[in-house]
Amino acid sequence: MTLKPHNIASAQTDPHIPETMQPRKQELRLGLVLLFLLCILCAGSLLSAEDILFQTKSCRAELGNDAVWQSLVDLQTGRSLLGTDRKTSIAFLQLDGKTHTANSARREADRLVLGFNGVDTQLQYTVEQADAWITFRLDRIVGPRPQRITFLRIGVALNEHVGSRLNGAWDQQTAVILRGANRQVLCRPVRRTGSTELTAEAQDEPGPRLEGSAASLLVLPTPEVRTVLARYATQYGLPENTAADGVAAKDLSIARGSYWFLSFAENQADQVIQCCRKTGFHQVMIDSGAWCTSSGHYLFNKTRYPDGIESLRRTVARLHEAGILVGMHCFASKVSKIDPHVAPVPDRRFLVDLTAVLAGGLSADSTTVRTSSDLSQWPGSPVAKQKVWEGGVEKHQEVVIDDEILQYDSIGPEGTWNTFVGCRRGDWGTRPAEHKAESECRHLAVDGCINGYVIDQETDLLDEVTDRLAEIFNTCGFDMVYFDGCEDVDRRRFDYYAANFQAVAMSKFKKRPIIHKGGGFHHNLWHSFTSSATIDQYPGTYLAYLRAGGTIDQWPTCKDHIDRTAERVAACQDDMIPGELGWFGINPADGEYDGLQYDEVEYLMCKSLAYDAPISLQTSFARMEQHPLTEGILAIIKRYEALRHHQYGRMSIANTKRLSEADLKLLETQGKDFLVDTELWDAPMPIEMARVPLADDDVRAFIGSAGDAVLLRLWHARGREGELLLDASTLSESSVVAEQLQAGDSTTVSRHVPANGRITLAVDHRYRKIEFRGVPIRSVRKALETAEFTVRPPQRIWIHAADFSASAGAMVKGSSAGIEDPDAIGDFIVCTGKIDRTAKDPSYCEYRVEIPKKGVWTVWARVRYPRGGDMSFGFVRAGEEATLDGNQVIGNCGANDAGWHWTGRGGGVTTVPPGSPIRLKLDEGEFTFRIYPREGHGTAETNPRLDVMCRCAAPDDMPADNDAKTQITQ
Repeated sequence: MTLKPHNIASAQTDPHIPETMQPRKQELRLGLVLLFLLCILCAGSLLSAEDILFQTKSCRAELGNDAVWQSLVDLQTGRSLLGTDRKTSIAFLQLDGKTHTANSARREADRLVLGFNGVDTQLQYTVEQADAWITFRLDRIVGPRPQRITFLRIGVALNEHVGSRLNGAWDQQTAVILRGANRQVLCRPVRRTGSTELTAEAQDEPGPRLEGSAASLLVLPTPEVRTVLARYATQYGLPENTAADGVAAKDLSIARGSYWFLSFAENQADQVIQCCRKTGFHQVMIDSGAWCTSSGHYLFNKTRYPDGIESLRRTVARLHEAGILVGMHCFASKVSKIDPHVAPVPDRRFLVDLTAVLAGGLSADSTTVRTSSDLSQWPGSPVAKQKVWEGGVEKHQEVVIDDEILQYDSIGPEGTWNTFVGCRRGDWGTRPAEHKAESECRHLAVDGCINGYVIDQETDLLDEVTDRLAEIFNTCGFDMVYFDGCEDVDRRRFDYYAANFQAVAMSKFKKRPIIHKGGGFHHNLWHSFTSSATIDQYPGTYLAYLRAGGTIDQWPTCKDHIDRTAERVAACQDDMIPGELGWFGINPADGEYDGLQYDEVEYLMCKSLAYDAPISLQTSFARMEQHPLTEGILAIIKRYEALRHHQYGRMSIANTKRLSEADLKLLETQGKDFLVDTELWDAPMPIEMARVPLADDDVRAFIGSAGDAVLLRLWHARGREGELLLDASTLSESSVVAEQLQAGDSTTVSRHVPANGRITLAVDHRYRKIEFRGVPIRSVRKALETAEFTVRPPQRIWIHAADFSASAGAMVKGSSAGIEDPDAIGDFIVCTGKIDRTAKDPSYCEYRVEIPKKGVWTVWARVRYPRGGDMSFGFVRAGEEATLDGNQVIGNCGANDAGWHWTGRGGGVTTVPPGSPIRLKLDEGEFTFRIYPREGHGTAETNPRLDVMCRCAAPDDMPADNDAKTQITQ
């Protein structure tokens, strides 16, 4: 570990300097060389005889014999990089709950030996000095063994950019980075005022032991970081993800591509292609639940992919033909509870996070299980410290004894907390059995998202599962992978296991480069990851947190959620990796939620443009069909997506300039609405917009100034049609009001002139662009604030269920079955016998309805289940296969008191009618559908009944009994 002199190039003749000046230039070089060597000698004379030097071509580091860093110098610039705000020792360790700091350092040949205050432990390292890094590898531990160590750390004077996964501090000139040389190391920075502490940690268990832990110090010119770290990953066998020319996936254009996240079947590939064309996307990811029925064995969903892996391969190939890259969404660190790994005998290679001991023998039918252990911290205990359980605590209330899984309702008795109460035996396909006293009671770590068990990564189950996953990935030719559910791995060594299962799977995927994403981006995946910052969609992520037992004091708005994601994207820039604004849901109105609105999309896309951050859209075809604003939303996204790729040089828009850096910085501003106009001037221009509250909150109006123009964006949040009447006297007589309306590729422009002292503006589901000239913005605001909105009466199509055009099997009118129901509106339909969904000759009633205009129509039905409960019918459009599942269900709202009620689609026994609306995108003309019996108690008297159906053009329109009686009796 002696000081190595920097390589000095020999003097050479420079062809760009006249020959008469060459001797003088050589003398100057010689003088500089002598001066440099003199500086090194002088510096060496100031060092203590015991100081330890480390050096690469670009840096020199000095460690004192007290184990405190003395200097860190960039040899290329002479810049001192050591943080001076505090003295930082090279390491510390934890032993029996106490922290001990390194207080001595010495050299023994090529080894570094550290001692620690207050303990006899020694850490012995080998030090490897390469041209661009210095690697410290823990070789041996002497004396008392620590449980956890920070075996390498250094404080640096840089903190302009601090990458938490890069574990580096950098500015435009220089970067100082501390990288883990193997996956057992956790590296992370601590940002301080004026400095940054870079650390490398390791722990003794679970997983790899302390010995072998290694990390490297790199000091580099910032422009060289990516190139050097690519060599570093190869040198140490870290997960890599590069193109053939060595460029990392994160630095390729694919890392900046937006994508769809959809659940779709093989026969829906063309719909996916249309979605991509409408947004300008070239990537799509298939939801795990679409292609497989369970994680673990990854058994195929034959309903959607009838030929299994071959169907999936064909689907990927079809999308490739359309120029679309295809991603696999998967859960690789867990196994579904319905997987063959669970039943009939649960695999012993799942992670066990709690144990207890059976107090006495247990019979095969006992519902109370007493233990001799403390169960107070088990899920379901009212005194458990953990209050938030993913997916809801009931998914976690299980105990495994021998080969049987038992679900329990609660833990008691109060104060003792040693008994599982209300047990359901033989759960998840296991078999009820007798169990001997002192049998072990195990709690398996549960992932509440997919309702599965977490894999113990110290077993070979991880290899089995990832082998199967790789077989599917490689056979089908996927281009992208998203490893979901990283949050549920063993928390005793969270970062290691969250990165480990991804690295294991990635090592088995043959294609490179791959778009690698996941729910957990960790230090050891930096070389492999393509982009990060994904957050679950709004408002679903917050609703899931509430269901898990959490509380939210102030409900965030959609724009708050976007700002939260944008902060993560900005942090990705510090990590030298692209950030992603997603997943983002295109969801219709539901209860108090208004559905995704145009201003929220514009807000999202402005952030995307500012940060050059791709977006991702997580939704479904059904949700998009149900949302009246979908087409307008997709049009906004496509315009901004093209502008973003133009802005950053990946494509070109003819005759369009680019935004300035100041404009992009403006778009980053949180809490302010902007739109980027590309039509008023020869360059895109950010225009600040502000909402004008109107008397009807569902009418949305945003205004902003652009030169002598006042821009108005106007629409109805729920897609209703109506008119907004403005008082023309609030505007000047010379004002001009023009409207631009786009339909597909065509644009129409019209002028609005006053009539009877009013200006009438149409309002509907479209994103209307209106321009006022010759009038100040304050006058436009006043005109809007005092405007009157009149909504058109809702358009409805009433269908008396007894007026079917055809019927088959046991579906008949109630009157034909001799059944009367005094609360029915006229006659009704009912199945007179046992319901068999798989019958060769099914029962149904068929209807033909004339649809007056193309659009999204909402379907409601009035039903009654004589014995209550969550019953339902099947609703099948002409041309569809009658599966009577998923989107073909109507009803299923169980909290109905056995009375007549209006229903859309519910979720089971606890759903209060009407449930969620069923929205269909229908063309003008005849619409044919069938109503099938789906479930019931098997007799005409007890089976579900249906008397009236209503099709509503307005998405928020809800029929009532009085309206139905009036229409049906007429």
